[in-house]
Amino acid sequence: MNTTSITRKRYTGLRDFIDALANPHLWALLAWYDIRQRYRRSILGPFWVTVSTGIMIGTMGVLWSVLFKNDVKSFLPFFAIGNVVWTFYAAQINEACVGFTQFESTIKQIRFPMGVYLLRILVRNLIILAHNCVIIVIVIALLGPQLNWHVVLAIPGLFLGTLAMLGISMIVSVFCTRFRDMPMIIQNAVMVLFYITPIIWRPDALGAKHAWVAEYNPFAHLVEIVRASIINGYFPLHSWYWSLATTFVLLAIGIALQGRFRDRIAYWL
Repeated sequence: MNTTSITRKRYTGLRDFIDALANPHLWALLAWYDIRQRYRRSILGPFWVTVSTGIMIGTMGVLWSVLFKNDVKSFLPFFAIGNVVWTFYAAQINEACVGFTQFESTIKQIRFPMGVYLLRILVRNLIILAHNCVIIVIVIALLGPQLNWHVVLAIPGLFLGTLAMLGISMIVSVFCTRFRDMPMIIQNAVMVLFYITPIIWRPDALGAKHAWVAEYNPFAHLVEIVRASIINGYFPLHSWYWSLATTFVLLAIGIALQGRFRDRIAYWL
C-alpha cells in the first residue's frame, strides 16, 4: 500500500470518528435506552451495581487495610476512588471487545459511522460510573479527606481517561472482530493489569527497586489523575504528562485502524 493510500485511510478514520461525534442521537439516546432495557422492572435499576460495588469496596477495603497494616481512614478513600475508576476503565475495554459483534445485525443492514457503536458503549458505562460515584461521595463524607478546590481537577482527569478508553476501544474492537480469541486474551490481560495497577496497594509500597511497575504503567497514571486531585489535593503533573501521551497514542492508532479496516468489519462479522 503506497503512502497516498495510507494517508487516505487515516483521513477516513478521522472523518468517521468526527461523523460519529456529530450524531449524539445515534449513541447517547441508544446508550440510555440500553440502560433502561437492562434494568427494566428493577426497583433500584443501575444502583444494584452501585450497591454490590459498595459492599465489595467496604469489605475488601477493611480487609486489605488489616492485611497491609494501613490506616482504614486513609486507605479506604484511596481504594474506593481507584476501584470505581478502574471498574469504568475495565468495563469499557471488555465491552469494546464485542463492540461490533453485539451490533452485527445493525452493522450489516445500516451504514452508520463505526464510532457510533463504541460511543454507545462508552456512554453506557459513563452512566454506570455516575451511579458508582455515589460510593466515592459516601466514603469521602464519612472518612475524609478534607477537600479543597483541587477536587475539580478530577473532572478533566476523568475526561482524559474517557478519551483514552475510547482510543483503546477503537483498537481492541478491530482486533477482536477479526480474531475471535482476542476477547478472552484481553479480558485476562485486564485482570492482570488490575493487580499491577496501584488500586489495592499504594505505589510507595513497592520501594525504589520495583517503583517502575507503577511508573511505566499508563493505567496507573490514568487512575492517578482522577484520584490524586480528590484525596491528596494536588495536581499530579507527571501523571498528566503520561496520560496525555497515552491518550494521544491510543487515539491515533485507533483512528488509523478504524479507517484502515472499517469496510472489512461487516465481512468479519
